[in-house]
Amino acid sequence: MQPGTDPKTQGARGGVSRAALLGLCGGMMLGGLFLLIQGLRTRLAPADCADLSEMECGFMRDTAIEVGRTQSVVGAALLALAVAVVVLMRSRTRPDA
Repeated sequence: MQPGTDPKTQGARGGVSRAALLGLCGGMMLGGLFLLIQGLRTRLAPADCADLSEMECGFMRDTAIEVGRTQSVVGAALLALAVAVVVLMRSRTRPDA
């Protein structure tokens, strides 16, 4: 048997990489959820135009809507990517030794 081909060693490395990938997916899910919520909150909350002219207030509203839209789309995409990776990992069956 060659060094590094021990089934126990390969299983341990696979478990560590699988755990790392699941942790990364968890972080992506939390980040995506945060961005999605922030984007929706930014789009739906009215802009504070107390000390601004009408033109500046319109610019602030338009900017808030665009930033909120971008945050929502990126958050949803990040969530979808994380869910897809988790589903892909869970669908693969590991051979029992």
